[in-house]
Amino acid sequence: MRRVLITVVTLTVCLLAVFGIAKALSFAKQVIGIPREAYASDWTAVFIIDHIRTSGEWPTGWHDLRDEYDRLAVPQHYAWTFEELQSLITVDWDVDISELRDSDVPLDHVRLTSGRQVSYGGDPDKLIHDYIQTGEDPNQIREKIGIHREKPKG
Repeated sequence: MRRVLITVVTLTVCLLAVFGIAKALSFAKQVIGIPREAYASDWTAVFIIDHIRTSGEWPTGWHDLRDEYDRLAVPQHYAWTFEELQSLITVDWDVDISELRDSDVPLDHVRLTSGRQVSYGGDPDKLIHDYIQTGEDPNQIREKIGIHREKPKG
């Protein structure tokens, strides 16, 4: 009887340990993904804002953001390829920029594919909305990553 009790207790402890380890690994996987997703969210807002700044239009697809990616995502400051970024972010490409100008609140056009809402710089839709409303880049990305306008000579 005592041997059976020891066996049951041992099996129960082992099962609880396995369950706890599985939960801890699942939690760690989620937490580890947050910085990667937060940066993807921030950079997508940066690329869209820069595209709007240079073209006056909302991008119609990832192909419209390729120039911004190539110019702004310098190797020291990005963690994914252009293709990986596309797998992390969903963008509503069918947007009328005048709708954004006329809106008093940010509209939901940029989302993480995971469904999370994480960002270091702020909600991407709010950053884009604020830029469209004010004309001021909330990220000041050029100064943050060391890309400066050429100083006038003379």
